[in-house]
Amino acid sequence: MKRYRNLAAIAVVTTISLGTFFTKVVLSESKLPKFYLKTENGDSKYVKDLVFNAGYGQDGNRGLSITTAGSEYNSNSILSDLNNDYYDLKKLSDLQNEERNFMRGKASSSSQFYIDKDFAWYANVKGGRLNGAYTDKNNHFKLYIDGLDRQSKDRYTFKLDIPGEENFSYISVQDVQLIGKDIVVTTSQNKTYKNVNSGAYVDQNENVVYRINVNQKKIVNQTVISKSTNDPNNHTHTEIQNIIQESDPTVPSKYAIYKKANLKDTTQENGETTTEEINSELVLFNLETGKNEALNLSKEQKEQVKQSNELIDNGNLYFVNQDDKGLSILKYNLNDKKVEGEPLLITKLSNNPSNYKIFNGKLYAFTSNNENQKAINKKLLIADLSNGHIIYEGKIDVKNIKGNTSKALKKLQVYDFLTK
Repeated sequence: MKRYRNLAAIAVVTTISLGTFFTKVVLSESKLPKFYLKTENGDSKYVKDLVFNAGYGQDGNRGLSITTAGSEYNSNSILSDLNNDYYDLKKLSDLQNEERNFMRGKASSSSQFYIDKDFAWYANVKGGRLNGAYTDKNNHFKLYIDGLDRQSKDRYTFKLDIPGEENFSYISVQDVQLIGKDIVVTTSQNKTYKNVNSGAYVDQNENVVYRINVNQKKIVNQTVISKSTNDPNNHTHTEIQNIIQESDPTVPSKYAIYKKANLKDTTQENGETTTEEINSELVLFNLETGKNEALNLSKEQKEQVKQSNELIDNGNLYFVNQDDKGLSILKYNLNDKKVEGEPLLITKLSNNPSNYKIFNGKLYAFTSNNENQKAINKKLLIADLSNGHIIYEGKIDVKNIKGNTSKALKKLQVYDFLTK
């Protein structure tokens, strides 16, 4: 009997402790600024599914998300670890609610998914030693494929050996596509080798495309589409940017697009290191034909895009250049393999937006002005890329602070934004 009384006492104490804990959490949350995206001009329909990922505090250590409805702070408690259902795209959260069995245990990275109205596919690479660590070689990597027919609910689940995987220290999935009846998986693969001439160890990264026959459950083709190196002996390294990952990687695309920049590091007299870009190129790989494609650009256009940032949206590749006049945008149709029209100049964006993206033919540009400490503002502008007109203007504001909100906005760091 005494044993049961002890158990009951423990249960009561636990309940009180948890209740006290949650009360403190609620009180702490109520003191935090409640940010939201406020519409100043234009139609709010363009931002109803927009989410800002941000951090609040002196070091931005309190994570939160901001929408037109308000802000939601991430929990810092260990209880938050019980919720593993976070995905960076709303469509993945929706799929998780619709197909819990298929989504169970899957990573939150959208680059590992392909989704259309008929199918959902997922790819993942697993490996490493028993303790979870990776070594330079022999990590026993396997490629895991999981597919769902969204109409019949049939599943296609299998794992594959990765040719030459024993030579790599790390392999991760960059993109998944359905091309015809084949699954095409693009990976980033890292390995280290010794330069026979200098004796220095060189890091090399490869982007590899695997074509997988679903019926045969085998890799039928493997192509290295780009390589980058980091050679400490001559102070050079190569950086590769995955253009597809800058947008929504789950949508159908017949291209893998990478920007490859060769860089040289120079150590100054004061000990600081500066990096200079030697050259860059855009790798455009057609997943249907299995071949690289050259961009159909004039000599003048090639010069224009050398210093540009690239964004992809609905089968169009956009080259964005920024100067004191504004943003200049050149549109390239990937299906027709040609430039459409002349570069579009958006002069209202001459104040250096810190982040910009393109969704459904519209440019979303976020600017953060912290120069005037008494009038800090964080604004969002949306431009229609068919004509360059500004169709929306808004700013991040605070609901529960009256008067000047600059103090709260100063502690807000906006990292990124995306559509749900």
